[in-house]
Amino acid sequence: RPIIVGMVPAGTFAALQLADYGVQAIVLERGPRVDDRSHGVRDLRMKGSLNEESNLCFGEGGAGTYSDGKLYSRTKSPRLKEVYERLVALGLIERILVDAHPHVGTNRLIPMSRLLRQHLQDAGHELRFGARVFDLVTDESKGQKRVVGVELDTGEVITGGPVLLATGHSARDIYLMLACHGVAMQAKPFAIGARVEHPQNLINEIQLGDMAGWRSVGAAEYFLSQKVAQTKGARGVYSFCMCPGGIVLPTPTEKGHLNVNGMSNAGRNSRFANAALVAQIQADEMYLETPGDLDDHPRFGRHVAGGALLGIALQSVLEERAYIAGGGDYRAPAQRLTDFVFDRSTSTLPAKSSYRPGLTHSEAQSCLPSRVVDALRRGASQVNRAQLRGYLTEEAVIIPVETTTSSPVRIVRGADGQSVSHVGLYPVAEGAGYAGGIVSSAIDGMNAAQRMLQTQGLLSL
Repeated sequence: RPIIVGMVPAGTFAALQLADYGVQAIVLERGPRVDDRSHGVRDLRMKGSLNEESNLCFGEGGAGTYSDGKLYSRTKSPRLKEVYERLVALGLIERILVDAHPHVGTNRLIPMSRLLRQHLQDAGHELRFGARVFDLVTDESKGQKRVVGVELDTGEVITGGPVLLATGHSARDIYLMLACHGVAMQAKPFAIGARVEHPQNLINEIQLGDMAGWRSVGAAEYFLSQKVAQTKGARGVYSFCMCPGGIVLPTPTEKGHLNVNGMSNAGRNSRFANAALVAQIQADEMYLETPGDLDDHPRFGRHVAGGALLGIALQSVLEERAYIAGGGDYRAPAQRLTDFVFDRSTSTLPAKSSYRPGLTHSEAQSCLPSRVVDALRRGASQVNRAQLRGYLTEEAVIIPVETTTSSPVRIVRGADGQSVSHVGLYPVAEGAGYAGGIVSSAIDGMNAAQRMLQTQGLLSL
């Protein structure tokens, strides 16, 4: 029986694809069911208490469950429509089939997770929650490294089939475990920045003019993209995961770390709009200020996987900075956007914000590399002049750090979907560095399941 690690969009849709061919899998999820997961999310936002296995990233549905629920994608895959049709068949509104930017909302994703769980159980899959994979089980008796199962943190060993790895980009213990096995990995470009929050009515006025406030029009959104000039050449600065009528969330998975993201419900009816403003980081610049300054990082330095995990070292250091700057209780450091851009000290913050457990006045630049600070300042100014006049305002607040727009690591796989170093290991979606977002991850999971069946001789090529 195939083993699927991670009940995230990729893992779930891989299981759906296997069920289409009558194949039943064991699906392992380190976190709890979505009903129990909500307690961990509430404790973090309301009490500043982090459960490292039940949070906004780990648990049934993965990070996607507590996202904005965006279902649009830039992928040209012919399977895009198939994903939408499966979701509609499971109860989502049919308008996602025709909307230019289909959106579900967290309040609909949570019950959808329950429906998907029941569907997988009805198909004969074995679903196990609270099952954290600690290690791979390998067999090298035939002269090649073959993955034949997994070991859980309880010591239980599960063998019998290939392993489809859909663990997401926040499972850093998984990358370390793969490095111990010599699984081929490499650094890949990603982005770093901060979340910017505006009053939604301000964004409505900028984007909609006289139609601002019309119920039929809804909350306005924006998409930003700029190239900024720096000493070593142009750097891309862009918005990510824009959440109209949304809230800013704490999304750490490790104690002593803090990073943020955004979400919104179906109605997009909060008083705030938020989006990340991030700068591109290339694969050859995985450092804080000077090349090599993270090489000796104790967990993710160059001694691990030949430096493939240096991007995670960068993420980790910035998240530790943000945690300390916020006060050490998951309050987030924050600064007025104008003060950040013009390099001024902030004495006050806007009276209200959607972020819980709350904001702490702090200079955002202290949490970010100087090249990213420079890029964000230039990018915000250019956006205000050329793309979204009014974006740069005292009413906006910048909340660092946003570090997980995508994975800084790629688990290298071949055309057959398997790891190039380990037969029987199928790395997929965001955690493997091959997709981003709910839909592209779901498609990657389905494709991986098909390749697995083909390789195992259960499906004709």
